[in-house]
Amino acid sequence: MTNQEEQYTMGYGPASTAIMAVRTARRHAAFLLPHLKPGMKILDCGCGPGSITVSLAEDLPGTEVVGTDVEESQLELGRQEAARQNLSNVSFERASIYELPFADASFDAVFLSAVIGNLQEPLRGINEVRRVLKSGGVLGVKEFDHGGDLLHPRSPDMIEGLNLYDRLRRHNGHDPESGRKVLGFLQQAAFRDVSVTASYDTLSDPGELKRISHGIALLVNEAFARPLQDLGWADSETIQRITQAWRQFADTRGAFYALAWCEAIAWK
Repeated sequence: MTNQEEQYTMGYGPASTAIMAVRTARRHAAFLLPHLKPGMKILDCGCGPGSITVSLAEDLPGTEVVGTDVEESQLELGRQEAARQNLSNVSFERASIYELPFADASFDAVFLSAVIGNLQEPLRGINEVRRVLKSGGVLGVKEFDHGGDLLHPRSPDMIEGLNLYDRLRRHNGHDPESGRKVLGFLQQAAFRDVSVTASYDTLSDPGELKRISHGIALLVNEAFARPLQDLGWADSETIQRITQAWRQFADTRGAFYALAWCEAIAWK
């Protein structure tokens, strides 16, 4: 998802992968699907474990879907799932968004999911995506914006954890409020007919809420504990308090969590 010189804040461990792997095209790229047709060649850039890539190939027979990411272990998960489903119209290739190994005008459509907010140079990445997109091709962007997330109730430990997460993202050169800036980036990259909407991924079902809150608790230890302690921003006791707060969250009366996303359609 990121340049080799960048530090992907979420990491590639089991907890991070599990959170990403539940995403599908119908749920996460629904706004782009009406613009995709049989015969198209589609790039899912920064595909992670490939769940969206594979579901695009499954839902759109007659298309060719390519997933790229910088992390080989994530690509291998995508290959395994494609093989399990016996899909022949999907492939995976290791590549940085900054230097895509494709000729100019290679793709009819490109999809970016939670990529821009993990780039130190988002405009550079978007310009490279535009290069490989055909004239008249469509770009779909799904980008998080943590500044719009809804979370209730928020305990002091959860607030501290969220503030540390935000600080760590910015330390890595990445923007936790990237969604609201997508329109400006696409305009700067000379895309035309850009339209942007906002939506929420709402987590209020008790089972789903427990899955995500426990997943975040695991993620705190897996991806955030070491860098936060190395930077001197948190000690082991702080990490333990934050982790416990997330584990307890789903069982709190009235617990509600909604993740803010911005969705853009643009044309070359």
